Amino acid sequence: MKAWTFARYGGPEVLEWVDLPDPVPGKGEIVTRVVAAALNPLDWKLRAGQYKVMTAWRLPRGVGYDYAGVVESVGEGVARLKPGDAVVGIVNPLDSRNAAMAERVCATEALATAKPPSLSFADGASLPGAGITAVQALREANLAAGQRVLVVGAAGGVGSFAVQYARACGAHVTAVASTAGQEFLARLEPDRAIDYNREDWKALAERFDIVFDASGTSTFPQCRRLLAPGGAFVHSLPDAALYCWSWWMKLTAKERCMPVMERPNLADLETLVAMAADGRLQSVVTRVGRPDELPELQREMALGHNRGKVVVRFAPEP
Repeated sequence: MKAWTFARYGGPEVLEWVDLPDPVPGKGEIVTRVVAAALNPLDWKLRAGQYKVMTAWRLPRGVGYDYAGVVESVGEGVARLKPGDAVVGIVNPLDSRNAAMAERVCATEALATAKPPSLSFADGASLPGAGITAVQALREANLAAGQRVLVVGAAGGVGSFAVQYARACGAHVTAVASTAGQEFLARLEPDRAIDYNREDWKALAERFDIVFDASGTSTFPQCRRLLAPGGAFVHSLPDAALYCWSWWMKLTAKERCMPVMERPNLADLETLVAMAADGRLQSVVTRVGRPDELPELQREMALGHNRGKVVVRFAPEP
């Protein structure tokens, strides 16, 4: 089979489209013929070496971790899924050489779920990484109906799911994106949209129960004044300073500073798939590329030139 891999850290030029042996499922694993796989910022950050302390010993390694496809074979102990099933799944991006930007992926059954017929493979592939991050971040911030939620980076993958999930839970959502992102943002129907090129969202007079920075462009001190009493600042791209603020706020204040990192989880994936299948989540796929376009797609993502989710198609829609 063909797959995208890299054997050293660097720019998109280190990516290689190589021949690999067809995978064989182990205990609890499934081998899936990939129809579509989605890009995430973590893909290019891993390739660039930003997490080399955790991953260097696994080079060479594959690319991508969100996928949708058709099960071809299953290993010992697999009970929920069988060959021929259409599935949506995720592989752990940090502890696996195997990855989703390939013609086939070998992954644990524990992180895959059946794809409903009403959900396309491209839309299914877009859900796991970004969607799970959004759901977990808002849940940990104690999202509830009637709350006021500010989503920064609302036209990106995580942000676009956060806007929709918060609205589905009954929150009042203010969404922040660039001028170029406003047309895409309008499809998600936030209660209010802010163009950060024209309005300084950090200077808003409103106070919010949750401020969710899905873009990684702000700091907690910049956003603290936006929090209502007892409110939470959530950041999905945390650094050391944010963890220090999180600890300090636990000791000294009612407001919370919450670093959030995605934890692959079947229950959250099933929730997202169900919401997408019944129309509570709209498609956020804005581009479907070819396998040979991956290096350039990663380059554009690193420059912040994408809206919603970008998906690579490896096989025709069955």
